[in-house]
Order: sequence, then C-alpha cells, then structure tokens
Amino acid sequence: MNKMLQVKFSRTGGPEVMELLPLQLPQLQKDDVSVKIGAIGLNRFEALYRRNFYVIPPTLPSTMGVEAVGTVMELGSNVKGLSLGTRVTILPIASPVVGTGTYATHANVPASAIVPSIDGTTDIEEAAIWMASLQAFNLITKKRLGKGDAVLITAGTSSVGTALIQMARDMGVTVFATSRKSLRKSELLDRGADYAVATDDEDVVQIIDNITKGRGVSIAYDTVGGTVLAQCLASVSEGGSVFSYGAQSSTDFNAARADVPLGALDRRYLTFVDLFELIGTPDRFAAAKAYIPE
Repeated sequence: MNKMLQVKFSRTGGPEVMELLPLQLPQLQKDDVSVKIGAIGLNRFEALYRRNFYVIPPTLPSTMGVEAVGTVMELGSNVKGLSLGTRVTILPIASPVVGTGTYATHANVPASAIVPSIDGTTDIEEAAIWMASLQAFNLITKKRLGKGDAVLITAGTSSVGTALIQMARDMGVTVFATSRKSLRKSELLDRGADYAVATDDEDVVQIIDNITKGRGVSIAYDTVGGTVLAQCLASVSEGGSVFSYGAQSSTDFNAARADVPLGALDRRYLTFVDLFELIGTPDRFAAAKAYIPE
C-alpha cells in the first residue's frame, strides 16, 4: 500500500497549525469502507472548527474533513453493493469529522457515507459538488415552491448560492440573487438568476418591492447574517420565511446573533437551517442523493 498521510492539528489557530503526519489506519470495522482519496472538499466550517469558532469544539489532537472522492480499497464484512477499485464519493454525514477524517491520503468511513461518483466528473469537480448541493437541497425543500413564487438568494456567487439558483430555476421559480459588488452581477445572471442586485450599491428591499409590485418574495435564503438578515425579512411577503445558514458576516460562528427589529417578524418566519437535519431524515436524504447527480 502507498505511504499513508493525514492532516491533524494539536492546537487551535490558522492554517499554520495543520501538520501532515504519517497515518496508520485502524482495523476496518464491519460497516466501514477504506478509501484511497483523490481529492477533498474544503469548507468554511472546517476553518472555523480549526480555530475553535465552530459549534463543536475540537478534541486535540484533531483530524479534519467530512467529504472526498476516491477509490475503494477495502470493504467491511457487512458492506454490500460496492466493489474494490470503484470510484466513490464520501458525503458529509457527520460533523465535524467523518470516519478517520478526509484530509488524508486514505480514510476509513461508514458505508452510509458512500455514494457512487457522478459519471463524467473529475475528482476535483466531484469533491466540490456534494456539500454545497446537499445544503442547497435541504434549504430549497424546506417549504414547497412552484411557478409564480419568487425567492431571494444572498451571496449568490457562493457554492451553495449557485446551487440554490440552479435548483430554484429547475422548479420554475423567479430568482433574485445578491452579491456585494456590481462587477459580479453578470455572474449571477449567467448562473441563472432572473435579477441580480449588488448590495453595496443598491437597495435590495426596494428593488424587490418594485419588481414584485409590493408582494415581496416567498422565501429568502441568507448565508450572510448581520444587517443582510434584516433586509431579507423586509423582502419577504406576509406568511413568508427566511432560512438562515452560514452566518458569514461573523468570523466566530458562536458569536453570531440575529439582530432584527421585532416588528420585522410580524407574520413572517425566521429559521436557522443546518445541513445535518437533512442527513438525519432518511427519506429527504435519499431524495437529495437521487436528485443531485441529475
């Protein structure tokens, strides 16, 4: 077997605390799969975790990583439906680390975290698809949408924002998408948004009010937080919802707060959404795994 290596950190901090160390995988458990990793996904929450700014504090020394793509090297005795050498993707079924951690050349992970990789993708492309797409699917299926509805998606050029735009358009929904800078508005339109708004220069609430003739959007999906969250609430119609995730305006997730006028919640709903509620709901998780490769 090729020399095995793994990223670990023994103190919290920036990228400098990560060390590439020799790895000796433990004995494979009967429900696990051993994977030789070709590419990994990188996520903001992992950087927060490394700094102890995540909702789950690290137990030091800590491994890292919840998603990757690679090839099956060994199967636990209870694992069915996979073959040695098969190209597979490791999904983020647990937080903050899956199995022995995917920031590594090799990893042992639960078979429940494995799906066949999508035909025609490179390892790097595959590793970038699933985390964002699963969160987008989780968000966009929280409340039924259809033709005639309109949604607001903040940070539309982000990975989750892009996936949300594509899924919303697939449902026939009108999409308002935001980015901070005007120079990125064309990117939003290229990704499928009907309307692009640069929040540094434009008033998203007024623009939505004008275009929808005062109706507002049915749902807003916000990953920014801070003052943007209040703008999202002001943009949704009566009975509408704001689904918040990510809180990117805060460098420490534990310090993030929802600071909105109480009156803004009158006949409107604000919910924080985490990916792992999807993972914990078998029928929704199965639907996501079937939809995303399409």
